[in-house]
Formats: sequence, structure tokens, C-alpha cells
Amino acid sequence: MSKLYDKYEKLKSEDLECIYLFLCGNFYIALDSDAIILNELFDMKLTKFSNLCDKCGFPINSLDKYERRLKDKNIKYKLINEVSDTSKIDKIKLLVTFK
Repeated sequence: MSKLYDKYEKLKSEDLECIYLFLCGNFYIALDSDAIILNELFDMKLTKFSNLCDKCGFPINSLDKYERRLKDKNIKYKLINEVSDTSKIDKIKLLVTFK
């Protein structure tokens, strides 16, 4: 699907109870089941991330507000500020090594 969704699935396989919030530009977004939970808890608007997955989010300047709300409800969450693509890094290292 996408690098972001792949990262989401990997993280969810490690900890199903945690809500993962991904930094995307000026927003934090939640995907799939995490987005549905946030929609139910905070009435956040769901939109489509892809034809298979929903998303919702909030601007980064609202992070403190949503962190307080999540903590008030004792919801485990994690901010993901970077979705790394090691394959690109490895390719760059190979190019540098052979020059």
C-alpha cells in the first residue's frame, strides 16, 4: 500500500493497544482502527487515506490539547515523527562506497 501504512501495520503488530499518531506535514494523523477509535472518542472527522483505510487527524498546534485528552482517558499512544525508508539510505551508501 504505502510506506506510512506499512509502518502502521508493523507497529500495530507489535502493540495492538497503542494508538499511533504519524506526523504528516503540519498534521498528526491516525490510520485505520486508530482513526475509528479517535472518531468515536473525540468525534474527529474520518476521511479516506486509501480505498481500504480511513484516517483522521489534527494540526500540530493542537497536539497539547489531544495529548491531554488521550491521557485523561488513559489511552496509550505514541507519536511517530518519522517514517524511515532504509532502502533509500542503503542505496545511497552503496553509491558512495563505489565512487
